[in-house]
Amino acid sequence: MRRLIVLWGLLILLPTILQAEPKFAPTIGDTLIIKDWLYAGPFSVGAREGIVDVLRDTTGFAPKEGERVPSILAPGGEVKWRRVESQDGSLKLKYENIEWESLEDIYGVAGLLDAGYAYAEFSSPDRRRALAVAEKISWFKLNDELFPGDPYGHNIVRIPLIISPGRNRVLVKVSGFGGHRFIFKLIPAPSPIVTLIKDTTLPDIIKGEVMSPPVGITILNTTSKWLQGIKLSLGGEGAFFKTERLVPPMAPLSVIKVPIDLGMKKTISEGDTISIPVSLSFEGFTHRERIKLRLRERGTSYKVTFISKIDSSCQYYAVLPPKDYDPQRTYALIFTLHGAGVAASGQVDAYTQKGWAFVVAPTNRRRFGFDWQDWGRLDALEVLEEVKKRFPIDPNRIYLTGHSMGGHGVWHIGLAHPDLFAAIAPSAGWASFQLYIPWFLQKSYLFAHPQPLAYRDMSLREDVPPLFLENALNLPIFILQGGADENVPPIQARLYVKLLHQLGYRYTYREVPGQKHWWNLKDTPGVDCVDSDELMSFLRSQERNPFPKHLIFKTTDIGLNNRCYWLEIERVEQPFADSRIEVEVKGRRIEIGVENIAEFSLNLNPKLLPLGRIEISVNSQPLYYNFRHPVKLFISRRKGKFRLRRLKRKKGLAKSPELFGPIKRAYFSPFLLVYGTLGDSASLQLNLHLARLQTFSWWRRGNGLARVIPDREITDEMLKDYNLILFGGPQENLIVRRINEMLPISIKGERVYMGDKLIEGEDLALEEVYPNPLNPKKLVLVLAGASKRANEIKGFFGTLYSGAGLPDFVVYDRSVKQRGWGGVIRAGFFGADWDIR
Repeated sequence: MRRLIVLWGLLILLPTILQAEPKFAPTIGDTLIIKDWLYAGPFSVGAREGIVDVLRDTTGFAPKEGERVPSILAPGGEVKWRRVESQDGSLKLKYENIEWESLEDIYGVAGLLDAGYAYAEFSSPDRRRALAVAEKISWFKLNDELFPGDPYGHNIVRIPLIISPGRNRVLVKVSGFGGHRFIFKLIPAPSPIVTLIKDTTLPDIIKGEVMSPPVGITILNTTSKWLQGIKLSLGGEGAFFKTERLVPPMAPLSVIKVPIDLGMKKTISEGDTISIPVSLSFEGFTHRERIKLRLRERGTSYKVTFISKIDSSCQYYAVLPPKDYDPQRTYALIFTLHGAGVAASGQVDAYTQKGWAFVVAPTNRRRFGFDWQDWGRLDALEVLEEVKKRFPIDPNRIYLTGHSMGGHGVWHIGLAHPDLFAAIAPSAGWASFQLYIPWFLQKSYLFAHPQPLAYRDMSLREDVPPLFLENALNLPIFILQGGADENVPPIQARLYVKLLHQLGYRYTYREVPGQKHWWNLKDTPGVDCVDSDELMSFLRSQERNPFPKHLIFKTTDIGLNNRCYWLEIERVEQPFADSRIEVEVKGRRIEIGVENIAEFSLNLNPKLLPLGRIEISVNSQPLYYNFRHPVKLFISRRKGKFRLRRLKRKKGLAKSPELFGPIKRAYFSPFLLVYGTLGDSASLQLNLHLARLQTFSWWRRGNGLARVIPDREITDEMLKDYNLILFGGPQENLIVRRINEMLPISIKGERVYMGDKLIEGEDLALEEVYPNPLNPKKLVLVLAGASKRANEIKGFFGTLYSGAGLPDFVVYDRSVKQRGWGGVIRAGFFGADWDIR
C-alpha cells in the first residue's frame, strides 16, 4: 500500500490561529479522510481480555496487501490483508466464509467475539494539530503512539494528536461480535484549548426555582505543551449571570472534565430550554460554545447534578418526583438501575408517577460505565446518600430495582449491601461475567499457570452475586424475566430462583411467556418490565427491619462492604478469602459463628435484646457483658481465643475496610496520576503518555476528573489528600525512589525483589498497591518496568474497567502481550498486616 489517497482539504489555518503567535503547531484546515485502507480479520479474542496475539510487534508496522495472518476463525487457518475504501470516514470490514452460526452453536455468543485490524497511511506537508474521531474503535496507533478510541460509538470522544510531516501510519483495532464497522477521520482543532460540548454533564432547571447546580465541562489540550492559566466561564455575553474558574494545569494532548457552578441568581419560567455561553480563554486564545439546559415543569422528571467524593467530578442522577408531592410527608424510594446504553433520565421516564414514592436513577458513571460494579456501585451509593439528604425519604422503604445490566447491578449491590433496602427486584438481570459471556477463550485460560490465575479469580469473586445469596436472609426479592429473552436468557434468573429455593428464602418469580428483553403488556403509561402493577404492589408492601435478630453476612472483600445491619467485620485473617459470620439473638443470648474473621463488632440496641447481663457465644466460646444501653462491642481473636472489648483493638499497618486493596482501590477515592521525570527524555515521555492515557480511560468510562502531575510537583498537602498512581520505577520517578526500599516488592537495578528474595525473570514489569510509606492513610500504586524493554509493557494490566481482576500485586514479562496471565511470573495479595505471605 504505497498509493496514498487522502481527501486533505485546503491546508489553511483557521482565523483564530492566524491572529495568534506561532507558539503552537497549526491545525489542519479541513477534515482529513483517508480513503484507502487495508484490513485483516477476524481474530478470536476472549471475553474481557482483548488479546489478539497475531501482531507480535507493531513498531514500524506496515502490512502489504495479500500478506497472510493466522486466524483460527477462518477456513484454512489464515486471512489476508485486503483492501477497502472508506465512505466519508466510515468503513465496513467484511469477513468472508466465516461460519458464524456454527461458532455460536458450539461456543455460544462467546464464540462470536472477535477483533480486526485496519491500516492506512497519509501524508502531511508539516507538523499539524488535529482531533481524531475514532468511533467503534478499541484503540488506534498513529506512528506507533497508542491512543484510545470510542468503542461504543457515542460521537462524544475526540482525541487530540499531532500529525508528523511527511508519511503518517495509522493502525486501528476494532472488536465486537461478527463483522465490524467503524469511523476514523481527523478534524481541525480550532484552538489550543477546546470544549466537547456534546459530553457536558448538565442538570435540568425547574421553572420558577432559583438553582445553582454544577455543570461538568470537558476540555481538551490540543497542543504538545503544558498549559496553565486556562479560564473557564459560563454566562456573560448578554446572559443574566456569569461564573468563572481556573482549570488545573493540563498536560500535553490531554483531557480534563471540570465542574463549574451554574451560578444562576433568578428564576426562569418560560420556554423549553435555556442557552448559556461557555468560553475558554488562554493567552489570547478564546474558544466559545453554548450549552442548552432543559427547563422542566414542577412535578415532571428532571436531572440533578452533584460533586462526587470519589474524584471531585460532576455527576448526575434523574428524579421522578411523587405525584402531588408534599414536602411535609415522607416517601418511599424506588432506586432503579438502568441497562447498558440507557440514560438515567430515560430510565425514570419508564415509570409512572407514584403517589407514595420517588423514583431515582443513578448513572453508573456512564450509560455503559462499570456494569454497576466497582465505580458503578460507588456511584449508586453516592447517589443514594445524596437523595436521602435532599428528599424526605423513609429509610425503611427503599427499594432497589433495575433492568438488564441494571438487573445484574441489583443482585451485586443488593447482596453486598442487604441492610440498605427493604426489598430488591432485578428484571432480566444476568448473574456474572463468567456465566453471561463465558471467558474460556481467553489466552489467559490457555497459557496461565493455575496459581497466579487463582489470585485473579479471587479478586473477581466479589463480582459473582450467587456466592452471596445467603446475605438476603432478611431481604425480600421479586424476580422478573421475559420468557423469550434472547439478550439475557431466562436461565440466568432461574439459577437464582433455584438457589433461593434451596436456601428457603422469600422470593417471588414471574417469568412472562413470550416476552423478550424489553417488553410492555399495557397501553397505559409505564413499561411493564420495570413498572408492572404486581411488582409495584410487592415493593409497596415491604418495609425494612433495621434490627433483625438473625443475620448472615458473607464477603470476600471488606473494602467493598464490611457492614450488615448491626454487625461489622473489622479485620479478616486471610484477605480475599471467603469470610462469613452468622449471628442469632435468642433471648439474652447471642449465638455467633465466624469464619476467616479476626475482629468484628456488634452495635447492640435494646430493640434487639433486653438490658442486663447477656451471653455472647462465638464459635461456642462464651463471653459475658452487662448490657445497660446502646453500645458498640468489639470481639477479636488472639491465640485462638475470642476477647470482648469496648474499644477497637489498635494495630499498626493493617488491612482495614478503609485500606484493604486490591489494585483498583487506589482509584476509589481522590487520586493523582504522577509521572516520573528522572529518566531520559524517552522514559519521561513514555511515563507522561501512560498517565495521559489513564486520563482518557477515566473520562471515557467513568465520566471522571483525573489530574496528571509531574513527580517533582507533589506537595505535602497532596500526600495528605490523595492516593498516588506512580508511573515509573526508582530510576524514573522521584516518589518511587523515595519509597522503593519501604515497599514489600521493589526494583533494584534491573531486577524485581519480593522482600529480599529475587523474582526470577528478565525484563519484568511490576504493578503493586500499598499504603503510602509517606502517609499510610493513603495508597500508592506503582506501575514500573525494571528495564527499558520492560518499560514497553508496564501498565499492561489496566484496572479502570469492571472485571479487571487484579490482586494487590502482579509481576510479569513481555509474553503478556500474547499470553495474558500466561506471562505473569508472580501475583497475589499481601497479608492481613500488609506483609508478604
